[in-house]
Amino acid sequence: MTTSPSATKAFQGHILIIGGGIGGTALALFLKKAGIACTVFEAHAYQQAIGGGLGLAPNGMNVLAALGLAEETKARSGLALENTFYNQQGRILARFENGTIAKYGQPGVGILRATLHDILIEAAKKQGIALEFEKRLQSISCDDQHVTAYFTDGTSSTGDLLIGADGVNSQTRRIILPDAPKPQYVGLIGIGGVTPGSVVATMSKREKESFNFTSGATGFFGYMGIENGDLMWWANLPQERELTREQLADLSLEHIQKEMLAIFKGYHEPIEKMIRNTHSPVKHNIHDIMSLPTWHKARVLLIGDAAHAVSPNSGQGASMALEDAMYLAHLLRDSGDYAQVFDQFEAHRKPRVERIVAEGRRLSNQKEVVTPFQQKIREVMMMIFINLFGQKGQDWLYSYRVQWEG
Repeated sequence: MTTSPSATKAFQGHILIIGGGIGGTALALFLKKAGIACTVFEAHAYQQAIGGGLGLAPNGMNVLAALGLAEETKARSGLALENTFYNQQGRILARFENGTIAKYGQPGVGILRATLHDILIEAAKKQGIALEFEKRLQSISCDDQHVTAYFTDGTSSTGDLLIGADGVNSQTRRIILPDAPKPQYVGLIGIGGVTPGSVVATMSKREKESFNFTSGATGFFGYMGIENGDLMWWANLPQERELTREQLADLSLEHIQKEMLAIFKGYHEPIEKMIRNTHSPVKHNIHDIMSLPTWHKARVLLIGDAAHAVSPNSGQGASMALEDAMYLAHLLRDSGDYAQVFDQFEAHRKPRVERIVAEGRRLSNQKEVVTPFQQKIREVMMMIFINLFGQKGQDWLYSYRVQWEG
């Protein structure tokens, strides 16, 4: 998708961004590029890079390239040039390219979420963008001219627009759309970690530069290379009830390793080795939002997971937030009519992201525990359909482009 600047006047005013994650910080950087003032308010204290990983597809990397951050991102991540699918014995069922630089302009990468966050935050600091941490949104008020955000620490801030980029559990969404559908648990628990590259020193470069997906009768396991030759890994575990707050807070490495080894015992190398030698464990309930009736109300708009939370199974969550940020800033740069911008943003973005949410839900439903016989049937189906349609199916995802001109 290409766009070009118009002769209309850019939005004039100050924008409050609630949420200083990937989407919110990227939006701030694009607004700065467009000459529009903003302040970012993040509920949590700033933390250095720890935690789980994510995949950035070529479409997401093209957004970072527009910010001048693609090269740094590639230097602090691992290239993801292929998608490789295994059964639990290690037999390759399917393999295809994860896009190509020649066709899409950028490669896919695997990166720690917090590393990507660091890259964006440091860029924002260098550009003098106002970042306020430990600012948890409590309520919002609007009048004909302004919007005010009130925070739990007793402070407030007034601007001309407010953008809710505060994630799947968005407080902004709760305030402006109290009766809208809530995030839905998809029946999967996500667990992940990082394994030092020295543990798998004999792993081939090709394997490290691939998204590796292992589908077995008892569970799904994925891994790929990241910065400094290390590996990130993740598993999606079917579970009827989502984990409680207390269970999510329990990140005992011993308990996680014991649970994971029980599920993935006997799976092909290097899965057990990665689990036994992991660090920085994470776990979370996996939710999505199939569709909201609207993404905006008055002077407030939702973007990213706040508007359209997508299961990690799609591999597009971070890329969708980045696309949202770039497209919204482009519209605001080219029009002073915020109401028209909000309508156009939603009309353009909603069909794309809801298709991706549906695809993520479909993939989630394929990760149930099955009998050995059912697993054999599943493997045959994967061999046929992934080899036939896998690479063709990614073009509509990766070819999307917002062309930032001027």
